[in-house]
Amino acid sequence: MTQPFNPSQRDGLAQIIGSLENGGCLTHAILDYIDAVLFFPEPDRLAAFLSGDTDSQRDSLLDLIFYPDQAAQIDLEPLLEAAQFSAQDEKQMHDRLMARAVHARVSMPDGRQLVRIRVPDFIKSQYLVRLNISWQMDPHVARAIEKGLPASIKPMVKVRLRNAGIGTASGRWDFLCRFFQRMTHSDPDYLACLDLVLSLLERPGKGVEVYDLLVEHKRSLFRSLQQARRFEALLNRSNMETLMLQGVRAPHVSPDALMHHMRLIDLICLRIFGNTESIDLPVEVPVRQVSDRDTAAAAILSLLR
Repeated sequence: MTQPFNPSQRDGLAQIIGSLENGGCLTHAILDYIDAVLFFPEPDRLAAFLSGDTDSQRDSLLDLIFYPDQAAQIDLEPLLEAAQFSAQDEKQMHDRLMARAVHARVSMPDGRQLVRIRVPDFIKSQYLVRLNISWQMDPHVARAIEKGLPASIKPMVKVRLRNAGIGTASGRWDFLCRFFQRMTHSDPDYLACLDLVLSLLERPGKGVEVYDLLVEHKRSLFRSLQQARRFEALLNRSNMETLMLQGVRAPHVSPDALMHHMRLIDLICLRIFGNTESIDLPVEVPVRQVSDRDTAAAAILSLLR
């Protein structure tokens, strides 16, 4: 038997349905995807394609269109934070959402309505899962955010934490408290630093200190940087086709991006731990000449001078 909804559940369901009904906006990036993978996104053909219900490619496109963006998540965050939904609450929300027929408008990037469709059940289910409504923030972290951040940035930070879904047993809440207490929120790289930290905290490694995670990631970035620079040196002496035939792969990240992420790690470590790991570039040293070769001991002493 389905339990009656409390006011928070009713409000949450209504907001989620509203987000779905108004969330079908085609961005320029999605139109580029349609053009590259499916067909030229001429409005009439696109409207007919989205109105069908037998094409798996349409399902993939709908999954891309109805992905909760940051604006929708920010609108929902105050309610989710106040309601403190449990896993059982989320299950009831899912059942009620599946029982409701949701019709959504799909619009072009300029706001013009393209078509109105009935949202499939799998889209509604995925949408709810991605909102992660039963995740709850550690109260110490919540207080650090309330005390240390201005109102303008709090919603974006809270949505990032909810999307990361860091578990209460992760043992890394203390680090996040220090992050929000010690990092400068007005720094242009503040949110980039937070995204980097959250991506590392999501990785397995129970008991590993966060500082060690940051340092190891910096070393990994440094190795990638060396590979990227070697590739650039090879590309200056040859062309891409020849390198591909030789089995040389192009790096996925540019040296500038790798250097930027290494600087972010330094910034985080210095602000929170007061220390960072220094990684020196390899230095080419000229070959030392052995001036005395009469005995092994003399040769060694000559190299040590």
